[in-house]
Amino acid sequence: MNTTPNDEIGHLHRLAMQEEASRWKETFASREDEETLFRNIFDNIPVGVEIYNDKGILVDVNGNDMEMFGVQRKEDMLGIDLLHNPNIGPERTDYIMSHDESRFHFDYSFDLTQNYYKSSRTGTMNLITKIRKLFGSDGRCIGYVMINLDNTVHRNRELEIIAAKERAERADKLKSAFIANMSHEIRTPLNAIVGFSTLMADTDSHEERKMYQEIIEQNNTQLLTLINDVLDLARIESGTFHTEKQAFDPTGLCNDVAVSMANAVQAGVELRVADNLPVCTLYSDRTRVSQVLANLVGNAIKFTAQGSITVGFELEDKDHVHFYVSDTGVGIPEDKQDAVFERFVKLDNFTPGSGLGLSISQSIVDELGGSIGVESRPGEGSTFWFTLPLG
Repeated sequence: MNTTPNDEIGHLHRLAMQEEASRWKETFASREDEETLFRNIFDNIPVGVEIYNDKGILVDVNGNDMEMFGVQRKEDMLGIDLLHNPNIGPERTDYIMSHDESRFHFDYSFDLTQNYYKSSRTGTMNLITKIRKLFGSDGRCIGYVMINLDNTVHRNRELEIIAAKERAERADKLKSAFIANMSHEIRTPLNAIVGFSTLMADTDSHEERKMYQEIIEQNNTQLLTLINDVLDLARIESGTFHTEKQAFDPTGLCNDVAVSMANAVQAGVELRVADNLPVCTLYSDRTRVSQVLANLVGNAIKFTAQGSITVGFELEDKDHVHFYVSDTGVGIPEDKQDAVFERFVKLDNFTPGSGLGLSISQSIVDELGGSIGVESRPGEGSTFWFTLPLG
């Protein structure tokens, strides 16, 4: 067989490396040096390591393992029984006993270890464990070595990535539905404005002209609300949504909102302001608080065909005010109450609107340092509320 110069160079290089390895091993020829080398590796390896004797009793553990399991002193952990570990259980124990090597990935509960060893940790840890039997020269099992890796951070990050992916996919579907719906929401009031404007110009009847004018005004308001919602959403998305705080009377604000929206309620529905409102001064963005109340009242108007809609507030404590809009409308099923504040969500596709009002209201309340929510029963009505700091 012919060899090339490159083959000969490679062979000489391997011989040189083998000689270097032999010289290095001779440096640690004594048992004492070997133990020192082992101890250095044992203490510095970036995983938890536990060593058990042939009866499954823990005889040594490294620092990384102690830190992982919240143990301050090695003495608090030595002597525990591998085969009676409450987190491993009988099924895994049988597997360990019958196999030379075992590997488990599970949630390790520190609540189960209270009588097993003393730990400063609580809750659970996502643990990857590998256990291997150690054999003597005669082939007899002389112990076990366990290697542990805390996978909690990686597991949480993985779950966060999965959740973020699902949210992104859902948001993408909602945006696609929103864009498809937006053409209808814009075209409907525009068609009404154009159509009834033409009819109003062609009629000499005062009653008809007044009726057409009211229809045009209603559709103008609907179109303006839609445009404002889209603009607010764009500001929120771009981070340019700002608030300007000032002192104002929340009672006057509630009255203003009720008066401005009184003509929008359905026949037979009373829109009123609650009685005996407390006297106080709120330091916040009056325009934005008014916008939130108007959104909540407008939402109530859509779904209340009879009964009443009540706007009011109360002092939650000395530092917070609690606004509410209660109606006697259709109500919201419990499993859909959290979804109403999500963007582009419409529980009733036959009701006019972009599905942005409640989401924008939540963003405004968050920006003002408050919280928002809903309490509702199907068929009994709903109460939308939000709290804000007084100052």
